[in-house]
Amino acid sequence: MPLLPLTPFVGRFAELSRLTAALDAAARKRGGTHLLVGDGGVGKTRLCTAVIEAAEARGFARVIGRAYPVETGIPYALFSDAFVPMLRALPPSVVQVLARGATAELFVLFPVLRGEAAAPRPGDEQELKPRLFDAFARLVQQLAARQPLLVVLENLHWADRASLELLHFIARSATQHPLLLLGSVNAEHHEGNPVLREAERSLLSLGALTSHALAPLTAEETTDLVARQFGVPPAALGDFATQLHARTQGNAFFIEETLKGLVESGDLRRDEGRWCGWTTRGATLPLTVRDAIAARFDRLSPAARTVAGVAAVAGGLVTHRLLERMAGLATDRLLDAVDELRRARVLVETDVDRALAYTLAHPLLQEVLYAELGRARARALHGEMALALETLLGDRALAQAEALAVHFLRADDPALYERALPYLIAAGRLALSRGAAHEATAPLAAALAIAEHGDDSSRVGAIADDLARARLRLGEHAAAVALWQRTADAARAGQDDRLEAAVERHLAVAESRRAHYDDALRHHDLAIGAAVRSSDKRIEAQGRLARGALLVDLGRMAEADAELQAALHIAHALGDDRLLARGYHALQAAAIWRGPETAAREHGERALTHARAGGDRGAEWSVQWGMAAHAGLSGDAVGTAHHLALATAIAADLRAPLLRLWTDEIALEYHAAIGEWDKALAIAEHAIADARAFDQRALLPRLLVWTSQLLLGRGEKERALAMVNEAWTLAGAGQGIDAAPVNVHLVVPAYVGRAFWHLARGEHAEALALGEAGLEIADRTGYAAWALHRLLPVIGEAALFSRDFERARRYGERAREMGRRFGNPLGIAWADAVDALMLMLRGDHVAAVAMLRTAADALEAVPYIEHAALVRRQLAIALEASGDAEGAIRELRHTHELLARLGAEPALADVRQRLRTLGARPPARTGGREQAGALTARETEIARLVAARQSNKAIGAALDISPRTVGTHLANIFAKVNVDSRGALTDLVRSGALDGAGAKAPG
Repeated sequence: MPLLPLTPFVGRFAELSRLTAALDAAARKRGGTHLLVGDGGVGKTRLCTAVIEAAEARGFARVIGRAYPVETGIPYALFSDAFVPMLRALPPSVVQVLARGATAELFVLFPVLRGEAAAPRPGDEQELKPRLFDAFARLVQQLAARQPLLVVLENLHWADRASLELLHFIARSATQHPLLLLGSVNAEHHEGNPVLREAERSLLSLGALTSHALAPLTAEETTDLVARQFGVPPAALGDFATQLHARTQGNAFFIEETLKGLVESGDLRRDEGRWCGWTTRGATLPLTVRDAIAARFDRLSPAARTVAGVAAVAGGLVTHRLLERMAGLATDRLLDAVDELRRARVLVETDVDRALAYTLAHPLLQEVLYAELGRARARALHGEMALALETLLGDRALAQAEALAVHFLRADDPALYERALPYLIAAGRLALSRGAAHEATAPLAAALAIAEHGDDSSRVGAIADDLARARLRLGEHAAAVALWQRTADAARAGQDDRLEAAVERHLAVAESRRAHYDDALRHHDLAIGAAVRSSDKRIEAQGRLARGALLVDLGRMAEADAELQAALHIAHALGDDRLLARGYHALQAAAIWRGPETAAREHGERALTHARAGGDRGAEWSVQWGMAAHAGLSGDAVGTAHHLALATAIAADLRAPLLRLWTDEIALEYHAAIGEWDKALAIAEHAIADARAFDQRALLPRLLVWTSQLLLGRGEKERALAMVNEAWTLAGAGQGIDAAPVNVHLVVPAYVGRAFWHLARGEHAEALALGEAGLEIADRTGYAAWALHRLLPVIGEAALFSRDFERARRYGERAREMGRRFGNPLGIAWADAVDALMLMLRGDHVAAVAMLRTAADALEAVPYIEHAALVRRQLAIALEASGDAEGAIRELRHTHELLARLGAEPALADVRQRLRTLGARPPARTGGREQAGALTARETEIARLVAARQSNKAIGAALDISPRTVGTHLANIFAKVNVDSRGALTDLVRSGALDGAGAKAPG
């Protein structure tokens, strides 16, 4: 029987052209992520193959991974399939270098790489997932730096949640590396995978994903495919191809399967070296692809159908050894069956973990085969497969617990429950150890249900604890609390005080995360009580520190101080430097926001001494972070930069992405304050994305607020509003002063964000009301730094614009007093500005000018660039009012320079208008920022001639072009260098600012 010739590449040349262009861009370190979306069989895999061939021709390395339905519960299965073969082929020393020492994290992600080595200690659970993602992203980037890299990930609709989260993380930074990620998704299953849809939406919103919708082949393309595949002229096909297209709707796989069926049935056949049978009519063409596939399987031998069924139950990928166990066939018959399936292009030979294996040629084959088995038969085969795998693996069975757990779960056989239990527990715990909470829940829930029928309460408690931690990481706080509550009750009943203390601390954390602070404090009390009964002083101190830290966040400082002092007393008695470091850091954190300034410095120094003595680098980072924050609140830019650099270095040494993320908050504020808004926004973009990815709800609201303020400064009000509203919701703001306890560090910034937004819109009454509501919370809790650094400037400006001068004066005096107390020049300078404006209103412009100049100079020296610019704008107004127009123009030009550096467009527009009103030409908008684009040679000539005061007509005559063409070039030049007039362009050319863009001053 003749075989069907190989299918040619047809109808995807536009998509291939776009993807090869993406390869060329990736080679220039402008990579990206592309997604092929289409119905099953539409041609996604064939297009991927063409892209792989194009990549190899361009010198790319490539890895290929596929998701299988049976592996949806195994964390990182997709990336394991793609990267493990490549990593295994590299010498361990090379992997160590590429991973930058993070091989322990790679072993957690891909346990199969570990070999006989001992399992690594994953470390802090909260840090685990970020460390894994960060380590793997850096590895991929290093691989791409060695050789441009194409990563093909097929069947993403079947990918496990952990793989999709990791893909999202890597894709966000692909644009900065020689890395192209290419995924494929079956549109029919797309809606059924909410994690995939969420990741896709997020990447699209970030501009980090390009989606390609693959349509079926047209009738003409179908004709071309058949003609080329069989080597016959299109005219010889008659209406065969038209009927084929009508039956298959242009689906490439359906076309191929239908043609295979016709060849195997003999309807299409070779006669004297030519293919014939093109008169076959519609009655003999299968009506559906399932009919076509089923008809092909009916023509297979019984042995081949058995082998194909086993492959389907295995999820589309099966090793030869497992086939030997499951098929129940003699060796010769098994080999014959495999050969038959390979010839029919049902099975494709491959390797898995250096062992011979087979994969079904297309996902639809697996679906049809699995459906043909029926539910009862499929469940029985899953049970048999679980037992066969267990036998094959022997002593290594627990190391493959995830695969075994999948089959035991799908078998759902009560007779196998006890046998399944250890694998379910091990699979759930392994998933947790890899940061894959979603994949941990199904095996752990099944294990708990089985264990509850036994009489081993300790085992039930341990499983419930694991499941609760998984639920908590997924945000299912109520479910986690219910599980831990049962464990805590059991611990009390069994008088296990140490277990009760541990579980009650878990409960306190869970309740804190859902902002149930009263419940959290109650559980902290129970945890401390159990720790006291256990007579374990260290556990007691840990509990008191945790409770004290929560009380600090809630602003209940008298209670917080009592807990922290009690913990420090125990720590001193134990001589435990680590406990002492964390205790003094908690006191430092409180003093930073409440004062006095000397206490923040002293507690920080003590904490740092004990952290270093105890070798606690995590505590050392916390102290340096606190010192950076304290320096920022004191207007000490040099100190901020110093401690920020130290904190960043510690986070890098510890390979702790969460610490780096929290450091980014300080970096964002620092660069915003010193006028580097572009850098601040770049930091903000990545920090917000990472905070979402790692569920950092205690940080995300603040990041959103600080970023929204920058966006408002640049006139992007709608984006800013979306961030402000999200921060408001996340922080739980707006509940009133007498509501349940609130986290001051979340709620007050939420009020700041909304007040600032209303102020930017000119809605001064609303800004004033929100600012004062936030101030009331700050005052009630004693968090004075929030008032000084964020609230008073907003409230004071709103009061001035509302012409409530007495209120503005009152808040100005308060800002001056607090500025002196905290050593913060912002408060003093702002109070001087308020006083100066009062003097202006009384007509004393000379005194007002002096005070405003002093305030502006002080702010610029810090530097607080935005605040300095705003005060200088007021200084210019005072100078104009005093009759010093030239002085006003000088200040406006200086202000223009500061605002242009920031890119603060709304304020910049106001300054430009004021300059025009005074009869002065506004400077170019660039202000030292990067030019929008380089000028061409012709544009450079035109810019020089404009600076020489030549008209368009004269320029056209000199360059032999029309005056209209000169005007077109000028419009392009204005857009590139961000100016709006010939005069501004002349100033720019003569200043030499366009030298880097190609233009030079004439003469």
